[in-house]
Amino acid sequence: MPLSVARPPVASAMSLDQIRFSLQGAYAALQRANSSSAFGDKNAPAVQLLLVNQGSRQPFHVELVDQIAALRTAENPLVAVVGLGSSFQGSKDVAAKLSARDVGIPMVGAVTSATDFNAVSYPTFHSVSPSNMDYALALKDLLDKQRDVLPLRSGMIVADQNDDPYPRTLTAAFTEVLKDHIETGSPPFNGGTVDSPATPNVFTPVVLNLCNAVVDPRLQTDTVFFAGRVADFPSFAEALKVRSCRKHPLTIMVGATGFQLTPQQVGLLDEANVSVIWASSADAPAWVANRPGTPDGFADFLKAHRDAGFRDDSLNDGYAMMHHDAVASAVRAVRVAALGNSVPGVADVQTQFGNLALAHQVHGASGTLSFGLRANGDGRATGKVVAYRQLGRTGPRLPADVAPYLTR
Repeated sequence: MPLSVARPPVASAMSLDQIRFSLQGAYAALQRANSSSAFGDKNAPAVQLLLVNQGSRQPFHVELVDQIAALRTAENPLVAVVGLGSSFQGSKDVAAKLSARDVGIPMVGAVTSATDFNAVSYPTFHSVSPSNMDYALALKDLLDKQRDVLPLRSGMIVADQNDDPYPRTLTAAFTEVLKDHIETGSPPFNGGTVDSPATPNVFTPVVLNLCNAVVDPRLQTDTVFFAGRVADFPSFAEALKVRSCRKHPLTIMVGATGFQLTPQQVGLLDEANVSVIWASSADAPAWVANRPGTPDGFADFLKAHRDAGFRDDSLNDGYAMMHHDAVASAVRAVRVAALGNSVPGVADVQTQFGNLALAHQVHGASGTLSFGLRANGDGRATGKVVAYRQLGRTGPRLPADVAPYLTR
């Protein structure tokens, strides 16, 4: 994963906070693995975690992947790779190399949600993150079950046109799953890249079309499904603040792991008469309070996280929990493989991911996870909790006791 950030004004794939929180979660999982039976027999060989910096913008370097692959024959052999950063093309190229027949190293993605980042394309890939299809299914489930409190009439997709795996597959998922909630076309925009973030003027044509759909009596659009990266959203909100139809409240729906905005950006939502509901892979504030829907394994994770000296507010974007669960899942597969081998190899570990179910479920921070059960064979865990969160004080309100969605 990226372990560094670029010098401003150049953007990075992950922020310094996201990197720090990811490492905290991974460390908490490592401590639990080597000091308890949380993820299998603690008397099995201890687990070492090596840190590999892919680079601030997640480029693909074949030399780096070759160095990782060479560790399979080291004295303490490498048997899995976790993390993989965000759903950028560079990480997909890394996954292609690691899953190649002559390498075959099992991987566990932490926050890689692009639907086509899967085991069909990369046979040794697994993930604790929901896919973008899962996020769309979760939003559909919410809209279908909460019609009384979320009486949203009609929606449109606002879609990033860049050849970027995350927005491209999120657009496809929204189009397929939420077709009954979409009444008009999908106005496009050219979103930012790791080289150049989007600016508010990029959204001017989008907002003009959106306002026409809002006031059109045949459409009465009141919902936007945003298929873009979180980094572009503040510019979209700036454009919405000065839209001609601002008296009409808008609800924006998103699927993402860490949809984090600054307090100033949250205030901007209220100025724009906009609220955001997003399907998220984690909801730390609710789970710390042990509200209904809190995953069974969260309390044990929270204790380990606190015992390591880390603060609760470093959990808010979900990156710590997701990277904890990626490490925990890899360790669980290693420990099951070690039942017949003192030090299992990559092929043994890859095989045992298919047995991480029932008696060998992973009691993670973000759900009770099972692998190998999905009919589509995409390598993603079932039993992953998808929580619903809301920002902004206008428009329909998300019920406080809304039940989360579980991937299946």
